[in-house]
Amino acid sequence: MGTKKHRKANIGNVVRLGQILEFEVAFPNEKKLSVEEYLKGGSRDIILNAAAFFLGFKNNNSIYADNRKFLEMFFRKENHDFANHIYEKIKIIEENGKAQIITPYSSLKLFELFFSKAEEPETQNQAEFEVNLFKAYLTLNSEFTRKQEVGFTTAKECEDQLQAPMSSFCTQYPIFDKTTYKIEDIWITQTIKAIYLFTFLEAHSKTKNLLNAFLTHFNCTTWQEYVKNIMSLTMSVIQKQKESHTDIIVEPGHNFEQDCAFIEKLIVFEQDDLDQNDFITLRAKPLYKVNDGVYRIIFDLFVVEKTFKGVYFLLRDVNKTLPSATRIKEIKSFYGDEFSEKILCYKVIESIYPEKCIRFSGKDLADMNINAESDYYVRKGNNLLLFESKDFLIAADKKMSFDFNVYEDAFGKILDYEESTDGKIKAKAVLQLTNNIRRILKKEFPPDQDYHYRNVYIYPILVTHDHQYDTPGFNELIDFWLQDELQKLKAEGLYIQKVKPLTVVNIDSLIRFQIGLLVAPLHKLLMLYHEFKQNEDDLFSRFIPFSFFMERYLHQKGLWNPPPIIELLGPALFKEEFEERRKIESVGSF
Repeated sequence: MGTKKHRKANIGNVVRLGQILEFEVAFPNEKKLSVEEYLKGGSRDIILNAAAFFLGFKNNNSIYADNRKFLEMFFRKENHDFANHIYEKIKIIEENGKAQIITPYSSLKLFELFFSKAEEPETQNQAEFEVNLFKAYLTLNSEFTRKQEVGFTTAKECEDQLQAPMSSFCTQYPIFDKTTYKIEDIWITQTIKAIYLFTFLEAHSKTKNLLNAFLTHFNCTTWQEYVKNIMSLTMSVIQKQKESHTDIIVEPGHNFEQDCAFIEKLIVFEQDDLDQNDFITLRAKPLYKVNDGVYRIIFDLFVVEKTFKGVYFLLRDVNKTLPSATRIKEIKSFYGDEFSEKILCYKVIESIYPEKCIRFSGKDLADMNINAESDYYVRKGNNLLLFESKDFLIAADKKMSFDFNVYEDAFGKILDYEESTDGKIKAKAVLQLTNNIRRILKKEFPPDQDYHYRNVYIYPILVTHDHQYDTPGFNELIDFWLQDELQKLKAEGLYIQKVKPLTVVNIDSLIRFQIGLLVAPLHKLLMLYHEFKQNEDDLFSRFIPFSFFMERYLHQKGLWNPPPIIELLGPALFKEEFEERRKIESVGSF
């Protein structure tokens, strides 16, 4: 990015992360081997079972967050002294904070490393293998913490005021979406967005062929049938009682082959080329086959995300198979513009500002021949909200880099501006917000001029479509760019004193809490959010993402009711109970 200069300064490791138990801490006097060396001559099935078992732990309030309980569960009697030795090491490091043994990163890596390996003769006895499996796991933990060091190091090179938030962001971003979530909330918002999406695909003239090809791929006659089949898998995650891996068992009967065929569209095969950048392959295929009719969930989160998030990638792949005449050109931009913005974003904003306000969608403004319009404009009294909706993902290898310089460049080109080879600047969200703020302050916005520019509070909002952008520190980076642009408006003589900082708002949080937002409107929460961040003495509380702040506030006020679309569309979608063709088993041990 051309205008972003770096000034070096030194800060400590200021971001408070849970201490991950590394090999070097547990075994300070022992030479570390590779994961493969530790597990050579061990049981591949046990390794895969262990990885899936660990991935079945709750990410909040897990009983195995108690390290003593985990060690008691993991080690047999023969390894009692070894387990006690490990626990004594943990107690020493926990003098400086809670230690964590199991992480999604290491569990997913363990699965990836051994899934495609052939079973080999077992040369390790069970007690020996147990110890080596533990050492192999801590080796993966060490690999992860070494990667985090890249985040700390590169964050030290950026502007002074960004160093602390970027240390937080760079060290957490690659894994944040796999560690920090509420599975029930993910399930609700994925279901709602899926219903919106399939209704759109069914109604839009350009997508009917795509939808039909998609349904044919899954041997479904309607999208409702597809969603119900996916939901029957996700319910196993939502309803499970034990912290363990979950098996889907298809019961014998006349639908056995049909049910297995559907699930096998979503399983990873041993011959698959595993793309390990951000676990792309396992996201696409979050189950594996244990036996005929028996399928094991690899990671609960990835299964739930197949309801909606994974559908785009399936649609993209199906689209490639269509004849050129019916294929959607530039499907990514089409999906982002026609669905994410004009359907999902519009409907959500209209649901939280249904009346007694001035509002214009981007389409409304484009129809008025207003160029470079906001994606949505809302004014309620003296509170003016400018929305820019961006449904985007950066490349998986960049996401997993932990490198501030990579993130600054990738996000800058998507969210700030992009400079072409001939020097022309293409404005993205930050510059688009800046240009529309200029219009408002200069009263050059024809559809709404019944306000005094010195009286209105302007709230610039970046609407994101994935909870990975709730990583602490991300908001501070994007707002840093906006503040730079606002200083240019000030130099033009414009009154920017009531322009609030940019807020990154996850659309899932607006969907989940749309009932509460009718009572506590978004602009009020934004005002409270920025007051909290400004007045908070604790440095790290200033990086709290807006969705977390909003959820906490609405829960405190008793305004956390689920959205009505579940009640309205649920009975129509699930008018028949799930057919009892599948048995769910949460297995108690690996």
